[in-house]
Amino acid sequence: MAPFGSGSMFEIYDQLPDAVFMVDANHRIAYASAACEDIFGYVPGELTGVPLLDLVVRREQDRTLREARNVVRNGARVGFENRYLHKVGNEVQVMWSARWLKAQQLRIGIARDVTSLRQPVSTKIEELLGVARLAPHEKKVLQLLLTEATEKQIAEQLCLAVSTTHSYVTHIFRKFGVRSRAGLMALWLKAMKIDGVF
Repeated sequence: MAPFGSGSMFEIYDQLPDAVFMVDANHRIAYASAACEDIFGYVPGELTGVPLLDLVVRREQDRTLREARNVVRNGARVGFENRYLHKVGNEVQVMWSARWLKAQQLRIGIARDVTSLRQPVSTKIEELLGVARLAPHEKKVLQLLLTEATEKQIAEQLCLAVSTTHSYVTHIFRKFGVRSRAGLMALWLKAMKIDGVF
C-alpha cells in the first residue's frame, strides 16, 4: 500500500473541520485527516491500516458494509449515516459523502459529526449533566442558576447557607469549564439551540 499523508492536497485535507478518509478495496483505512481526532478521538496514524468496520458500532456493521459495496458499485453516495465508537467509548453519529476512485482502487469519504443534531433535548441535557458529574445538591443549584434567582434566593429556596450555595456554584462553574453565570447560560443555550429548541 502506498503511503498517504504527504503533499499539499493532504495538508489541505487536514484544515477541514470534517474528517477525510481513504479506504482501500479491503476496507482498510489508507489515509485519515487530522479532524478524525476531534470526531473519533484517534490521531490519524493510529488508524492507518485499521479496518474501517472495526470502528463502527457492532449493530451497524452489516449495514455499513453493504453501503460501502454500493459505493464501489455505483460510484458515489451522499447522506449515509451510521454510528462509530469514539476512542473513549461513546457513540458518534456520522454523515458520509463518499466516492469510489476506480483508478486508485480507493473509496474517499468525508465524515461529518452530526451527533448533537440527532439527540433529543433531554438526551443532550443528561449528557451535559453526566459529563459534569454533578452531585445531587449541585443539580438543584444548577436548575435555579438557569433562572433569574440570585445566589441568596437559591440558598433560601434550598435551605442552604449562602456560603455553601456559593461553594456549589463555584464547583458547577468549574465542572462545566466556565467562569461565570453568563458563561454557563451561554453553554446551556448553545446546547438547546443545537438540538433545535430555538
